[in-house]
Amino acid sequence: MRTFWAALSVAAIAFVPMPGRARGQEVSRVTPIVRAVRKARPAVVNISTEKLVTTRWGAFGRDIFEDIFPSPFRRKVPVQSLGSGVLVHPEGFLVTNAHVIRRAQKITVTLADKSRLPAKIISADPTHDLAVLKIEPPKGKELAYLPPGRSDDLMVGETVVAIGNPLGFSHSVTSGIISAVDRTLEFEGGVKYGGLIQTDTPINSGNSGGPLLNIRGELIGINTAIRADAQNIGFAISVDALTKELPDLLDFERLNRAVFGARVLQRNTESGPELYVAEVRAGTPAEGKLRPGDRVVALNGKPVRHIPDFTCAMLSAGVPATAKLQCLRDGKAISVAVPVQPKPRPDGRRLAQRLFGVALRKITPQLARTLRLPMDSGLMVAGLDADGPGDRIGLRLKDIIFQVGQLYVTDLDALGTVLEDVRPGQKVRIGVARGSVAVWVLLPARPEPAD
Repeated sequence: MRTFWAALSVAAIAFVPMPGRARGQEVSRVTPIVRAVRKARPAVVNISTEKLVTTRWGAFGRDIFEDIFPSPFRRKVPVQSLGSGVLVHPEGFLVTNAHVIRRAQKITVTLADKSRLPAKIISADPTHDLAVLKIEPPKGKELAYLPPGRSDDLMVGETVVAIGNPLGFSHSVTSGIISAVDRTLEFEGGVKYGGLIQTDTPINSGNSGGPLLNIRGELIGINTAIRADAQNIGFAISVDALTKELPDLLDFERLNRAVFGARVLQRNTESGPELYVAEVRAGTPAEGKLRPGDRVVALNGKPVRHIPDFTCAMLSAGVPATAKLQCLRDGKAISVAVPVQPKPRPDGRRLAQRLFGVALRKITPQLARTLRLPMDSGLMVAGLDADGPGDRIGLRLKDIIFQVGQLYVTDLDALGTVLEDVRPGQKVRIGVARGSVAVWVLLPARPEPAD
């Protein structure tokens, strides 16, 4: 009998409601971090790049390229590299690190729903370790995206969240705090990144290019580097640095061979981000229609608040087109229609020969197979002026130029858009592939370009 009453007492205790919890209700486990992740996660992507690296088997002889990658005897080995990115516009524009897509032969983006899409490089800026890629949204599907937030009001000690693909584990979430702001990292070769956010949020290989979020799920940085000799010391490019660089990375006038004439930038205010006209060039369609200081609030009937809203829409519009802008000027609303006019394409072949003494030929898949080239796109060196700038830095026949400045070039028209503004004596950063080796070097233009 005593055992029976003991068991009954235990059963009664088991059914007593827990303190602080109403009967039939569960205590909510949806924390601010959970809400931030749910908001941002659909916009985070996995970036898989197929690259060519080399294995060395013997070495003799040296030139400018071997100073960086010793040994001319190499065999090409395709490898898979993983990184992260974040969609910043619904038309498929995404941001990542430049080092994530460095030397990439093929890029595949995996969305949060596991769908896989090919991506192309719009532009890359290794000096700030930023790149913009473009995917084509599946028909009838709207892509989730995360507009840039702000980073000028960050607080040391506030909670932050990182989402990425460390070691291939898709859409992993880590959290921590901001350890410091305005950090500077220096690397070999004089490369220096400044204005970085330091965080103790665990960041591993594969997180590069993914978003750093505040507790509201807003994009405040792009994860970029870790200290390999320490634990939980990671760094992110501030989102304000990103918004500053995006007008150049998404330079729709250069990319579309267009003339618009106004430079639109983003600034932070107490009421949130806003776009404004920073410059109007004389003799362009925008002259007389827009003024410096005009606040841009809508483009072609759609509200714009963040720089990708404007630059991505202008890039997708192409030429010829008409940009219908709603602006605020001296507190009054105005409507302005600015024609976007096509710009004649410069002769890229002639400019390369004139500035650098290099004759270039567009690579086709057939040409790549015939000559056994390591890439099936880009521009092949087909001739060199003796003692010209290209010859002096060590370029050789059959070298492939795949990047000039911030833009990846695949044809002579694209090359011309970059070279038309090069001044005599100016040094231009180019990406060159030779065999399975890819390097970036400075190519100086002639002091007085040849006719």
